Amino acid sequence: MVLNRKIDGWLSRLLWYESDTQETLDLKVYLVGNMIIPAVIITLNLILILILKVSHLFLLISPLVLSMIITVALLLMIKRGIKWFLYFYYGGYIVICGLIVLELGGLPNSCGVWGGAFICFMHALAVKSKQILIINASIYCICLIIIGFSFPYLSPAKEWSPKINNIFFTINEIWMCLYLVKSFYDSIIIKTDEAKKRTAHLQELDLMKSKLYANIAHEFRTPLTLIRGNAEEIEEHYSGETNSRANCIIQNSNKILFLINQMLNLSKIEEGHVSLNYIQCDLVAFVRFIVNSFLGYAESRKIELHYQPQCRQLMMDIETEKLEESLSNLLSNAIKYTPEGGDVYISIRPLNSTKTTNLQVEISVQDTGIGIPENQLDKIFIRFYRVEDKRFPYQEGTGIGLTLVSEYIKLMHGSIRVNSTPNIGSEFIIALPVTQNAKIGGLAPDRANVCVQEIADSQSREVKHTTNRPRLLIIEDNSELTDYLVGLLEIDYQILTAENGIQGITHAIKYIPDIILSDVMMPGKDGYQVCKELKKDFRTNHIPIVLLTARADNDSRIRGLEHGADVYLTKPFNKRELMVCLNNLLVQRDILRLKFSNQILSKETINKEAGLNENFMNKVIVFLEKNYQNDRYGINNLYSDMKISRVQLHRKLTALTGQPASGFIRNFRLQKARNLLLETYKNVSDIAYEVGFADANYFGKAFISEYGLSATDYRKSFT
Repeated sequence: MVLNRKIDGWLSRLLWYESDTQETLDLKVYLVGNMIIPAVIITLNLILILILKVSHLFLLISPLVLSMIITVALLLMIKRGIKWFLYFYYGGYIVICGLIVLELGGLPNSCGVWGGAFICFMHALAVKSKQILIINASIYCICLIIIGFSFPYLSPAKEWSPKINNIFFTINEIWMCLYLVKSFYDSIIIKTDEAKKRTAHLQELDLMKSKLYANIAHEFRTPLTLIRGNAEEIEEHYSGETNSRANCIIQNSNKILFLINQMLNLSKIEEGHVSLNYIQCDLVAFVRFIVNSFLGYAESRKIELHYQPQCRQLMMDIETEKLEESLSNLLSNAIKYTPEGGDVYISIRPLNSTKTTNLQVEISVQDTGIGIPENQLDKIFIRFYRVEDKRFPYQEGTGIGLTLVSEYIKLMHGSIRVNSTPNIGSEFIIALPVTQNAKIGGLAPDRANVCVQEIADSQSREVKHTTNRPRLLIIEDNSELTDYLVGLLEIDYQILTAENGIQGITHAIKYIPDIILSDVMMPGKDGYQVCKELKKDFRTNHIPIVLLTARADNDSRIRGLEHGADVYLTKPFNKRELMVCLNNLLVQRDILRLKFSNQILSKETINKEAGLNENFMNKVIVFLEKNYQNDRYGINNLYSDMKISRVQLHRKLTALTGQPASGFIRNFRLQKARNLLLETYKNVSDIAYEVGFADANYFGKAFISEYGLSATDYRKSFT
C-alpha cells in the first residue's frame, strides 16, 4: 500500500496495461503514488513563494513539480516501459535538485531542497532493482560532490535572505521527515501483515495436512480390516504354507494399523481430544514388563538389555497406555540404532525436585548406538523429522514416534530431554511427577505392546548343497520380506540370505552365488554400494544382480543401472516377473559361459579381452601353462597361486566355464595332449606323462570321456 487501498486501487485501474504483470503494475502505482504528496506540498510552497514575492525562487522550484506532472502524463499515455520512467524520473529529479542548490548558493542556502533528492534516492532503493539503485546512487553522489566542492565559489541569490531560507528550510524538513516516517511505517506494516498472512497460511496448511492425514488414516482402516479379517479366516482353515502366508499378511496388517493409530493419535493430540486415564501401580514392575517384551527383539539383534532400577518399588499414578507407548518407542529406537554387540540400559531414578517439594522420577533409556549429531538434537521431536546418518541411510521410520512421545509426556505433566554423542550413544530421559491420587489398578497394560517388534532372523541360512539348483543370495533387511522371497524361490534355488549390505558383500565373496537379489534401501551399505563393490571385484563381477526397491523414479533406476545392476525391479513386484527375470539372467549367463568356455584356450581371444573376467582367466592359464607338466600341480596349488580360497576358485571357474576347478585343470591338460597328438609323433604314454598325468590308464579314460575316441584313434582320425 502506497497511500491507501482506495487510491492504490484507482491508480491500478488507471495505469493498467494488458501486458502488465503484477510486479510491473505495482511499480507504476508506487511511482505515481509517491509523487502525489510531494507534488501537493511543493505546490503549496510555490503559492507561499508567490505570496512572499520571491519570483526567482518560484522559477527555480517550478521544474520539480513539472517533472512530476510530465512523468505522470507520459506514463498515462504510454503505459509501458516502467523501468525507463524510473531511470529518468529519479535521476532527473536528483539532477534538478542539485541545480537548484547550486543556483541558491550551496546547501546552507538551499532551503532544504536537497532533502527531496535524498527522498528520491530512498524511493529508488525501495524499488529493489540493482541497476536503478546503482545509477541513482551514482547520480546522487556526483551531484553531492559537485555541490560540496563548488560551495566556496557560490553566492546566495539576490532575493534571498536568512529569514526566508529558514522559513522554507523548516517547512520542507518537517514534511520530508513526516513523509519518510510514513513511508517506513507503511513498509513495516506491510511486512508485518505479510508475515502474519504467511503464518496464518502455513498454520492453515498444517491443519489441512493434519486433517488429510487423519482422513486418509481413517480410510485405510476399512480395507485393512477386510484384509486382516480374510487373512485370519484363511489362517484358521488352512495349514502349511498357506497358513504361513496368511500369518505374514496378518503381521504386516498389524504394522500398518500401528502406523495408522500413530497418525490418528497425533491428530487427536493436535485437536485436544486426548483423555488421560491414570491408575496407581508399581512403576518398577510396569517398566520391567515392557523391558521383558523386548528381550526377544534385542536377542535377535545380538544386543544386551540391562534393567537397572534404583528402587525396589515405586507406587505412583501412571497413564499406562501412553507411558507404555512412549517407552516402547524409545526402546525400539535404541535397539534399532545400536550395532550388534551393543548394550541398552533402562533405569529408574527417584529424585526430589529442586523447584517444588513434589517427588519426581526419571526413566532413562540409554544405548551404545550411533548417536545423534548435535545440530539435529533440537529437531528430533519435530513431527515427521528423521535423523539422517550416512552410515545408516535407509533405516525404517516415519518421524512420528518421537513426536508422540514428546506430546504424551507433556500431557502427563512431565518432560523429556536427550543427551547424545555421535559414535558413543544416546540417552533419553523422561521426568514425571510422582502422585498417588488414582485408584490402585493392575500391573500389566490393558492392551498388547503397541510397538511392532521387528524381530529379525539375524543368522543367515546356510547354503543347501543337496541339489544342483542355482545359488541365490537375497540381501534384504526386512525379515518378513526375506521369508516371503525364500518361500517363493526356494523350490528353484538354493537360498542364502543377508540382512544388510555389508553382510551381503561378505557372503557374496565367500560363497560366490549364481545370482544376487538385493534391496536398495538398507543400513550399512545400500544396494548401489553393493552393486558397485561386487562389480569391481574380480571374484564376484560375473554375478548377475537384481535390485528390488520401493524407489520407482527414473533417476534411482538409472543410478542402479550405472552401478552395475542387471535388472531393476520396483516394489510391490509381480512374482512372475521376478522369477522370469531371474531365469533369463541365468540363461544369459549360461550362453556367455558356453561361449567363454569354447574360446578360453584361444590366445587370440584372451589377448583381445581386457575385462576382469578375462584377466582372471589369463592368470589361471598362465599358472597352468607354467605347471601343467607337473603331475603334482592341482587345485590346492592353483588357488594358492591365485591368492583366493578353494571355494572361490571353484565357484568362479564354474561360473565362467561351466567346469569345476578340477575338471578345468584336467581338460586343460587334455587340450595340451590333443595338440601333441596332432603335432608330434610321440607315443601316447609319453604324451600323458608330459602333460601332467601320472597314470597313463587314467589319461586314456579321461581322453575318451572328453573326445569320444581313444588317443590313438583320435590321432588316426585327424592326421
